[in-house]
Amino acid sequence: MPLNPPVLASGFITPNLISTGNLGTGVPRLAMGIAIGVCQYLTAQSKVTSVDVGTAGVGATFFPLIVPPPLLLGSLTSAFASTGILGIAAPQFIAGLTTALTTGWTALAFLQITHPMVGVGTGVAKIVGPSAVTAMVTGFSAMGMAGAGPAKMATAIGLGLDSTFASFVQVAVPIVGTPSPVGSSGIGFGTVI
Repeated sequence: MPLNPPVLASGFITPNLISTGNLGTGVPRLAMGIAIGVCQYLTAQSKVTSVDVGTAGVGATFFPLIVPPPLLLGSLTSAFASTGILGIAAPQFIAGLTTALTTGWTALAFLQITHPMVGVGTGVAKIVGPSAVTAMVTGFSAMGMAGAGPAKMATAIGLGLDSTFASFVQVAVPIVGTPSPVGSSGIGFGTVI
């Protein structure tokens, strides 16, 4: 199942926020706003590039997006602090959101990459795109969460995603395709689905 807001929100974000003590009738709406922003950022605004090595040919990759939780946790914590909303309840919220997103991405999001120069081998993939802040603000707005408070939270989450994916690389993504006895290297291009 590809990465999509309803499944990410109801299957991962909402239960993980509740498990860390974020209770209330607004949690499902908040979860959906976050999911809309995250999905828009990863699937519509970002691209995947890879540096490949192996044998000459044309190959493809279909691999889960596996982001280490400590990377996202640290990035979100720094972003919440920089926007001035790192209060007493923030650590639990950030912990729940980190678990939700990292497990949701591993289960739902896949890197789909085409490798025009390498038929069989491995690559190192990176997600590149614009700032996630706009996508997060859009996601919050789509769920009717507007104003200074929601904008600050959306900005903090967006900055956390920016920081996470600025330093994130997926190593050893397998390239499968046509084998050849000739070595080759190249660049792959793709998307998150």
